[in-house]
Amino acid sequence: MNMKKGMTLTERNTSFTELSNFITDATAWFQTPMEWLRKYYSAVLEREVSSKQASYITQAQLALILAILPIIPSLLVQVLNFAWFGFALYKCKKANKST
Repeated sequence: MNMKKGMTLTERNTSFTELSNFITDATAWFQTPMEWLRKYYSAVLEREVSSKQASYITQAQLALILAILPIIPSLLVQVLNFAWFGFALYKCKKANKST
């Protein structure tokens, strides 16, 4: 009976390890494109850009594109996208001052 419990515990540990490895791999896979963008922005701006700054720059670009070329033809959606664009620019400027 003790061996059965030990085997079950081992199986759970193996499953947990596999899940942990999967989460680690998935996180790295999702962070890779952001790292590429960060390096790209650093090269274009000719100075080091942090991950947070790269995120704000990407948000500003996406918000501007969605505001100019809306997917949903609604004035409210366009206004919200322009507001998002303004907020992203503000965050870019604020993040730039802190470095």
